[in-house]
Amino acid sequence: MKTAVSLLILLTSFCTVGGLAFFLYFGAALSQERDTSEIVRAALQMEFGGKNVVLVNGNRDRLLVRSFATLRTHLEQQDWTWENQFGAASFYRKDNQRILASCGMYSRRYMICDLARTNQVKKS
Repeated sequence: MKTAVSLLILLTSFCTVGGLAFFLYFGAALSQERDTSEIVRAALQMEFGGKNVVLVNGNRDRLLVRSFATLRTHLEQQDWTWENQFGAASFYRKDNQRILASCGMYSRRYMICDLARTNQVKKS
């Protein structure tokens, strides 16, 4: 009986500490985006999978990244060439296409980047 009570107390303590750690880790970010649950799932994939970039809900135009550098590396691996950056917006080019990556801090450890694609870029 004592063992069962001790186990229950230990389990309750673990869940409480885990919940508190989760809240402190994601904190204010939990209500700022329309797809918070998918972003949290992507963040867990990053943390437990050792990834630096994860698609949010499988959407190739919405990424969770650790930094601008990891976004740049990810896009360059797909043959996009970095052009310029203005504040939170970065521009990339491939053939006659262009991507505008608009990024914002989701939490102190993650950025959300939305990619907007355009076609028929004038060659200079």
